[in-house]
Amino acid sequence: MEKAIRVECFQNLVNYRKPSSFIIKESFPLPPYSTVLGMIHRACGYPNGEFHPMKVSIQGTNAGSVSELYTRYSFSFDTPYDSVRHQICIQGENKSYGAFKGVAHVELICENRMVFHIVPAEEDFETVYRSLLNPSVYLALGRHEDLLDIEKVEIVKLRREARAFTNNDIYIPVGADEKVGRISATVYMLTREYEITKQGMRRWKADGGKVKAYCFPKGQSVGNVLVDNHGDVVVLV
Repeated sequence: MEKAIRVECFQNLVNYRKPSSFIIKESFPLPPYSTVLGMIHRACGYPNGEFHPMKVSIQGTNAGSVSELYTRYSFSFDTPYDSVRHQICIQGENKSYGAFKGVAHVELICENRMVFHIVPAEEDFETVYRSLLNPSVYLALGRHEDLLDIEKVEIVKLRREARAFTNNDIYIPVGADEKVGRISATVYMLTREYEITKQGMRRWKADGGKVKAYCFPKGQSVGNVLVDNHGDVVVLV
């Protein structure tokens, strides 16, 4: 019987930005896999660029979303300052650069209550568990200011069930072993793992770097699925 680290957490007015959104910063309903994995690595104090393999399951419920204004800045170091065009002057060593200041819209998810299940490698299991139980830094998901309130961390056992019902909205990869049947659910392309190129740039891996997944709704039946001690469906990626 497999074991996992179960994390119950909460965020209010948070944005998990969709990479394709620019004019309005749209949000995923739940954080992508890469966002949760980054938070875990941050909690454990692993160095930047050092990836520790682990599987995660992400689910939760929220109270909808709202649109809010925020101050947006845009600039380029190729653009010299022009007092007519620019609102802000950035002073460089040899010349001044112009920056624009304006307002834009951001979509914020309200009252997001989430449950994460994490299965690290055996040698990392205790480190991940202790780091999430007593994090040494303020953890965030989404934007830098979107602090994460971790309410409970525990180790649970997972069992295989022929059929179970989802207690929350949950990410289920398209084509996964779990039998979801015919459903009406939004499909997202979620980022998971990046690699460092020879030029020192980050890019999403060709194999496993992105995951196409349903945001499977609450209260639906799923077959051939893992379930934890609390009766929550667990879909590890």
